[in-house]
Amino acid sequence: MNVNILYLYPDFMSLYGDNGNVRILTKRLEDQGFEVSIIKRTITDTDISFEDVDFVYMGSGYESNRNLTAKHLAQFKDSLIKAIDDGVPMLFTGNSYDILGKGITSPDGSFVEGLGIFNFTFKEQLEKRYTGDVILKDNETGHRYVGFVNRAGVPEIDEDLIFDAIKVIGNIPVKKDSVRRNNLLGISLIGPVLLKNPRLAEDFVKTVCKRKGTEFKEIDYPHSIKSHAKTRKALLETDA
Repeated sequence: MNVNILYLYPDFMSLYGDNGNVRILTKRLEDQGFEVSIIKRTITDTDISFEDVDFVYMGSGYESNRNLTAKHLAQFKDSLIKAIDDGVPMLFTGNSYDILGKGITSPDGSFVEGLGIFNFTFKEQLEKRYTGDVILKDNETGHRYVGFVNRAGVPEIDEDLIFDAIKVIGNIPVKKDSVRRNNLLGISLIGPVLLKNPRLAEDFVKTVCKRKGTEFKEIDYPHSIKSHAKTRKALLETDA
């Protein structure tokens, strides 16, 4: 059985090795017995279809690149929202999830329109970047996610943000992060998030299996589990 992964703007939005998330998800889905096809779409494409797609991914990039992709993706907003409402699993990492809100206030005071799927906004500045390691807690499930954040802005309006930042090592002045709607998750963590957070990777694979009508097979990924546990323990034991 085939699974289609729609990879949005891989040439513009994969600044921190975010493409590792696609490779990790592909491997896990192949281990479930699926044949995986990766469909890449970018700003030179005149059409982006969310039909017959089983997973959507978008990573992080330079703020200028993110702004370009926000404008381009806005053309396909209605079909994206339909896919979200239909329950297609999606993951937006790093600053790509900024575009899911109402918009971003740039350092020069101009406002970059977002897709308006959520009500949050971000405000950016040039003086310094906000960087550091974080632990985010999903208050609905109690799950904790670990990783690194590197962004130019912080939430100006944090409405719809659902995770609590329970530990921050760095200069990130945020207490709330991440959005969810059906099977879409937007989260500030950058890089191969699914490696450091095997539970999240497993949840996405389970969702794909359920939607495809196949039974999920329990498979161990000890290196990923060990990486998460080691990072989480190190962060919790570090004073900040």
